[in-house]
Amino acid sequence: MAPIRTTTWSVVETHDVVQAADALLALRRTWRLGPVLAHPEGRRIWWLLPPGQAAAFDGFPGAVVRPADWALPCPPVDEPLCGHGWLEKPDGTGHLTDPHHLAATLAQANDPAVPGLPYRPSTMWRTAA
Repeated sequence: MAPIRTTTWSVVETHDVVQAADALLALRRTWRLGPVLAHPEGRRIWWLLPPGQAAAFDGFPGAVVRPADWALPCPPVDEPLCGHGWLEKPDGTGHLTDPHHLAATLAQANDPAVPGLPYRPSTMWRTAA
């Protein structure tokens, strides 16, 4: 694992794996998704955002904003290591997750009544009671 310092991007950490899956699907459809690292056993998902943009998530339910120069434990891009793996791999372009779309998607996952993206992906997998 390489401890990569957050100097050219910001990090928001979430802990709800189902919510993260919903957000990944929704953000992939909008082309607003950058690298996302996960440690499923530890229930941690790290979203890489443009520099200084993580502060918008202060006080956001279920989100932890990591400080500048924080070390993110990164495995190789193409191989999981120590339970860590890339859900969305860095591709070398510098493209990062759009913080406004991430916030809208996470807010909608917390409360479907909150306006967000046009659909909520997890509803596709639920069956009627």
